[in-house]
Amino acid sequence: MTQPVLLNNSIKIVHVVAFDQNHCIGKDDTLAWHIPEDLKHFKSITTGGVVVMGKKTFLSMGKPLPNRINWVVTSDKNWRADGVKVAHSLEEAMEQASIDIKKMNQNQLFIIGGGQIYQQTLAIADVLEITRVDLAIDGDAFYPRIDDSFEKVWQSAPQHDDKNGIGFIFERYQRIDKYEKNN
Repeated sequence: MTQPVLLNNSIKIVHVVAFDQNHCIGKDDTLAWHIPEDLKHFKSITTGGVVVMGKKTFLSMGKPLPNRINWVVTSDKNWRADGVKVAHSLEEAMEQASIDIKKMNQNQLFIIGGGQIYQQTLAIADVLEITRVDLAIDGDAFYPRIDDSFEKVWQSAPQHDDKNGIGFIFERYQRIDKYEKNN
């Protein structure tokens, strides 16, 4: 598959993801953990914006995310769901989402899963909003490895969910500009 191209290069592509020590993002088409503080963090980043996700990710949530424009990518030409916009390729979703973003006078497109969507867009992502979960899950969906074209620009203090005993941290990575990399 060719890399998706946005119509407007001023739009930043932001991955919002939580993964464990093995880069696992899910198991059996659902999140492998429940961390309320991570869900609040996700909501604070994406509310009011445009999100793109695969159909499995949408089905795992069960409904559209409120106060966001939800784009779902599926190859099933007959699939529909209330409250979402459907695209039949990642390229189509990103092109149409960029139109929504421009209409909203915003500049970010949030990629929220799943594993294949992250894999196909990592090469063009500008920012990675990551929750690193201190677990090792035997999952079946994974986030790709982050290469040296990204630099960590922020990290929270270690967090701990007292209810379920899970530790985690929030991190932000930014793509290193080619100019910066060569100097």
